[in-house]
Amino acid sequence: MKKLNLLLLTILVSSPVLIAGGLVTNTNQSAAWARLLSRHASYGVDAVYFNPAGLALLGNGLHLSISNQSIFQTQQITSSYPYITGTPKMYEGTVTAPVFPSIYVAYKMDKWAFSAGVNVIGGGGGADFTGGLPSFEIPVASLVPMLYGSLRPLDLAIEEGTGWDPGYSNITGYDMNAAFNGTSMYLGYQLGATYAINDMISVAIGARYVMATNTYEGSLTGITIDAPYGGTAPDGTQTPGDYLRRVATNPALPAEVVAGLTANADILDAKTGDAYLDAVQKGSGITPIVGLNIHLSDMLNVAIRYEHHTKLELTNETEVDDVNMFPDGAKSRADLPGMISLGAQLKPIPKLTANLGFTYYLDKSAYYGNVETDADGLPVMAEDGISFVQINNKSTIDNNMFEISAGVEYMIIDMVGISAGYSLSNVGINDQYQSDLSFSLNTNSVGGGFVINLGKKLAINAGVVYVMYQDSDVDEAYDLTDEISVPYTTNYLKNTMIYAIGVDISL
Repeated sequence: MKKLNLLLLTILVSSPVLIAGGLVTNTNQSAAWARLLSRHASYGVDAVYFNPAGLALLGNGLHLSISNQSIFQTQQITSSYPYITGTPKMYEGTVTAPVFPSIYVAYKMDKWAFSAGVNVIGGGGGADFTGGLPSFEIPVASLVPMLYGSLRPLDLAIEEGTGWDPGYSNITGYDMNAAFNGTSMYLGYQLGATYAINDMISVAIGARYVMATNTYEGSLTGITIDAPYGGTAPDGTQTPGDYLRRVATNPALPAEVVAGLTANADILDAKTGDAYLDAVQKGSGITPIVGLNIHLSDMLNVAIRYEHHTKLELTNETEVDDVNMFPDGAKSRADLPGMISLGAQLKPIPKLTANLGFTYYLDKSAYYGNVETDADGLPVMAEDGISFVQINNKSTIDNNMFEISAGVEYMIIDMVGISAGYSLSNVGINDQYQSDLSFSLNTNSVGGGFVINLGKKLAINAGVVYVMYQDSDVDEAYDLTDEISVPYTTNYLKNTMIYAIGVDISL
């Protein structure tokens, strides 16, 4: 029955919800990005995030950018586990982030530019699976064959001695109530300085202070089975423990069998009883940032940005923890990886601008919150007694993730421009990374939109992005007992829509 501990773990513990970008990093950080999908060599106001060294190309004065994105994601997870009712069963969930802001300000003064930004660098949404998840249901569904395997020898023994099969093992169904609400928000506050060495080369240095907050509220109640004797008519609905105690009332059973049934009933009560969780995790870290911009001509601009690995150690603030997964005060890691961004912006003719970008994430050297677990599925504490033993990403990631993007903009008239973009990503993970609460897929994204310039001081950007994901089949196995393992396949699929609007102001 140790697998029921894993059930509680997967129901009540979730990884941060990713909106767009790397495995745990959001890179959809302006409305201009939404309409182009490639801003790596930007020297607009959103360069505060995408290309801080490019701020040297702004005109003198104050510049401000305010954007919001409304993000809607659908996740579909299909399990072929044979004991789930209605297998293969699809579970559908939604992730919504109606408010996803990005705010940037820069002040340019001759060779210097000073900048600040606020954005949601990780998380920003919450997943809602109203029909549960495979990891919720598989351990409960497994009660049916597990009880069958345990009680069938008793049926056979009674039939051999009396000629009557009592059918104690004829468990026909199960039920449960699971509720989970989890949110994740990694807010970034960025400061930077840019210096123009000459008309061609500029450099930038800065840092982002990241404040992470994850909240978990959940419950698992009402685990029952449909058994052949007792319980609620007509299907014998009752808890697994009550059913074993009911079987134990057979006066013909030997004392040692009764004792075994009663002991297992008590174990089932402990494993399948109602459980609740109310916990918050909080932590902070600093991301050093450097950048280089090379403005070769009015036709070509090239940019490089490097963000260092952000170490984030989260501390539990726990009110209720019936599953022993969130000891109050315990610490765990949830890093943001280092990343390298390369970009080029080309103007072959005055009205046409082409953008190219490449982003490489240093995932293997980060810790994403995966921890070692013991035989009962509980996290293993480190020797310090306050932190968990972390799993290095090298065991779940074969290759660091990368993204390639391209976008074009054409100014129909001086006031109005249209644009479109495309990007692809390769996540580089292996099957060990995937779970129904945190999975990542290769993507192809398309975006488009427009810009309206109201004079030289005000611009409005609007865009729409559709992210298409390559589905993934993962072969898995569930251990019913130490000797019996049941193979099955889980299929993962997503799609995402993003609607963005923003305004850029220069004073």
